[in-house]
Amino acid sequence: MTAVEASWLRAAFAAGTGKTAWDIASRSASFAMSVLVARALGASGYGTFAVYWYAAWMLSQATDLGLHLVSLRSLARGDNPSVFWSAVAAKGLLTMAVVLAVAAAVTAGSFSPNLLLAFVLLAAHLMTSWVEFFGVVLRSKDFIAREGLLLTALRLGSLGAAYWALSRNASLTALAGTLVLASVPALGAAMVLVRRTVHDRGIPASHHETLRLFKESFPLAIGGIITLLYLRADLFILAALRDANETGLFQSAFRVFEATFVLSGGIAAGTFPMLASRLGTARFDVLTRFLLVLLASTGGVLACVFVLFGEPIVTILFGQDFRLAAVPLSILGLGLVPVFANALTTHLLVVAGRTRVLVLALGLRLVVSVSLDLVLVPRLGAAGAAIAVTLAEWFLLAVSLTWVRDLLGFSWSARNVSRKQASSCS
Repeated sequence: MTAVEASWLRAAFAAGTGKTAWDIASRSASFAMSVLVARALGASGYGTFAVYWYAAWMLSQATDLGLHLVSLRSLARGDNPSVFWSAVAAKGLLTMAVVLAVAAAVTAGSFSPNLLLAFVLLAAHLMTSWVEFFGVVLRSKDFIAREGLLLTALRLGSLGAAYWALSRNASLTALAGTLVLASVPALGAAMVLVRRTVHDRGIPASHHETLRLFKESFPLAIGGIITLLYLRADLFILAALRDANETGLFQSAFRVFEATFVLSGGIAAGTFPMLASRLGTARFDVLTRFLLVLLASTGGVLACVFVLFGEPIVTILFGQDFRLAAVPLSILGLGLVPVFANALTTHLLVVAGRTRVLVLALGLRLVVSVSLDLVLVPRLGAAGAAIAVTLAEWFLLAVSLTWVRDLLGFSWSARNVSRKQASSCS
């Protein structure tokens, strides 16, 4: 290994672990809020609340759907000084579209307390999405710690607000309202940090640049919609075909499973700017294989923990009311190796500009997952949904590895190119 390659690996490891460390801090607060709400409401109540929570969350994600990632890539390259305000304009237009669409739907339908709950939850999620967007801007300028501090403060504030509301036996709508108020300080801090960090903020947005961001993010938007449906299809199918108790059991197990994404996503997100800037350079495959081994081995360790200690984990976190969630949690653990590996392979598809392949792969994963849900959920409930998730993740890994094998140096042509690049550099 050359000195250049060693410096790449050290930089990749530092960026990945730095992002991961901050994500662990912020996501721990978010996870703690889920545990707090689940313990307060019980399995059935938590299952009902989760349906409204994630319905609002999915709507808020329509203001991202690839825009954050494309903005990160453009800002990291620094080849257009107007990209910041163009990204803000694109984000603002998407936010306005979501708010107007929801307002029109509310006006056309009959008003109900549950509708009010969903609307307030949407407001909380939209504010959170803007904080996350400004965090992406900070990360693009290599201020990973500032982004991490910002998101940690946001989620600690939400945790404190939830505890205050639940300790006073507040209604679910009142709980959602406190989450909106808790997001205000974090959003203000985000604006201040970006103002101090981004030096090209005075350059106005370009219509051409805004359209370019939309165009580049469109394939990712399709992939984002597919991913959103995939992540919550099990929850909604369980709610439709089984009952709230079964939905709550699965959601508690999935919440633990989902919490591990902070590790895989942190490493992948932290190293994404490096992967984007070094694509096509000599020995790029050394870097990608290193990251693949790191991610897959981390997922393997966590898989063993989930399979062996599923019941103690759910009972300690959620209480005896959630003891039966141990079975779906153990099954979900078997999917952690592909989940962690997929964090890299899907990012590599974006780096290489193979977004159409990414969309196709994610779409096939959704089809596999929903098909299995419809067969297994009526018979096995939460366990059936967990089986569907696990098999779908292994399927995605098989498909994505096929399309990034050259970037990993797993093909003969890729190895020949790598040798030529190495010899030319020497």
